[in-house]
Amino acid sequence: MDSLHAIGFYASSGVSLAGGLGVALLPRRGQRGAAMAVAGLGLAGIYLSLSAGFAAAIALLCYAGCAALVAGPQYRSLASVAGPLWRQLGALGAAAMLVVLAYSAFRLDSAHADFLGGPFNAVALGRLLFARDALPTEAVAALVLATLAGGAAAWRLRERAR
Repeated sequence: MDSLHAIGFYASSGVSLAGGLGVALLPRRGQRGAAMAVAGLGLAGIYLSLSAGFAAAIALLCYAGCAALVAGPQYRSLASVAGPLWRQLGALGAAAMLVVLAYSAFRLDSAHADFLGGPFNAVALGRLLFARDALPTEAVAALVLATLAGGAAAWRLRERAR
């Protein structure tokens, strides 16, 4: 990765991090929706710096839709469904995953992928994710699936109790 791509990657990572913190810490729905849109913009920038323009467009579209849902009047938080113990366990699990990802980013070998095309090159991103990182990619996908299933189950239990 040359210096221009590295600058774009790290700047977009900072934008995405700021948006994620805004989603977690801001008090109003509209502010959280705007922060989610900023996080999506940062993620799209990360994908663009990896020459994956199509993935960037899809991420931007998905985050814009989620931001509209979060900022809308129909949005209801699931925080009241999960008890404080489960929230703390989830936070500890996320912190442990961050430590593992930071260790793997700084101490282990990274996969080498050549960027073979213009801005719409999802092949390079696929090579980067699946060259040596297939197992962590599948682990993250399983974690996201379990989180979504758990959130949906908690919501359904809450709705049935009404």
